[in-house]
Amino acid sequence: MKLSTVIVNYNTRDKLARALESLLAAGGVTSHEIIVVDNASADGSAAMVRERFPSVRLIEPGENRWFSGGNNLGFRAAQGEYVHILNPDTVVLPGALPTMIAALDADPSLGAVTSRMTYDDGTLQRNCSRRVTYADLVLGYTFVGALLPGWRDRRRARMWYAEWDRESDWDVEIAPGSNILARGDVLRRIGGFDERLKLYFTEDDLCVRIAAEGCRIRYIAGATIIHDEHASTESIQRLATRIYFDDLITYTRLHFGEMRARVLAALVRPTRAAIALRQRLRG
Repeated sequence: MKLSTVIVNYNTRDKLARALESLLAAGGVTSHEIIVVDNASADGSAAMVRERFPSVRLIEPGENRWFSGGNNLGFRAAQGEYVHILNPDTVVLPGALPTMIAALDADPSLGAVTSRMTYDDGTLQRNCSRRVTYADLVLGYTFVGALLPGWRDRRRARMWYAEWDRESDWDVEIAPGSNILARGDVLRRIGGFDERLKLYFTEDDLCVRIAAEGCRIRYIAGATIIHDEHASTESIQRLATRIYFDDLITYTRLHFGEMRARVLAALVRPTRAAIALRQRLRG
């Protein structure tokens, strides 16, 4: 098996159907299995997959395993040489997968690739980033950034590769979790996603560990995937916000230590409170 595509779904039935249709229509891969992990959706997603896409392998854990746990279930079942972690709110354009696979075939030093991504209207998404530093976290999520906006903005521009237009191939440090095509053996060596992170900073952690294996990560400009961001969290914004900050502190603890995690947790409390109040006022 050349390629396994793993899609974790939570209540995005119609978008998932569109993604699966695009994958089946795109072609170009000699042997390709598609695996959908449905995180106990309440919108009939699993039934839709069974009825409309019988060739797709459906895994139903019976509970919400979140992004990390769901993807781990999928990739552990995957048989492909390469594993594509893909969001359900995507459309894979013809030629994208063969182009990404060709890059991995041609360069053994690559552990994973991603691609050019656009919104539905064709607007380019400026995805991929450098690895976040502790200073970036403090400046980005606390009042310190408001006190030092110039420093914050310069560091943010650097982190998001402001010098790069996304129209050329580029080695990157962090690829978007919505679209990572990785070598299966590399994923197995690192154990997949860290399930202590539920939804956010998952790709940051994964890509850091891929790099620790001595592998490069590359953006492939000649492949394009359409991405409708945040589809799975639209209906649970307050919960998603809480998980975001919880995952932020967990990521900090994993990569910068317990003491720095505690300091950041204290510093972000006003930010969390302000966002929670705004969400309650909005209903």
